[in-house]
Amino acid sequence: MSDDFTVPDDFPLPQHLGAVPGAQLKFLAVEYQGRYYSPGCAPPELHERWQHCMQYVPQFVSSCIETKRGKRKDMPEADILDQYLVRLIETTWVSADEARWVMRETAKMLGWPIPEATLDD
Repeated sequence: MSDDFTVPDDFPLPQHLGAVPGAQLKFLAVEYQGRYYSPGCAPPELHERWQHCMQYVPQFVSSCIETKRGKRKDMPEADILDQYLVRLIETTWVSADEARWVMRETAKMLGWPIPEATLDD
């Protein structure tokens, strides 16, 4: 197994809020190779989330091309991406921040303008 857990700098970090009971302050963390990370942010965890999100990009590229060629040929590209963004968020397969990232990556791969709705993270 490779130790290359490189993830693009613009990939969103998970937002985990947690509470641990007790009188003293506590810090939630995950240890990886002697360093501490917020839950979900250790390099292997973040890389796994990125890989999961990357599986959706080619699917949306294909869907967007098909949509633009067919029933929505007159619809602006950003509107097509916005529609898919809403649907992806509703599935809860990825977080809302990750869904916005997936749509930005899809737009980049297509050479389409990046929709405003994907910049709200």
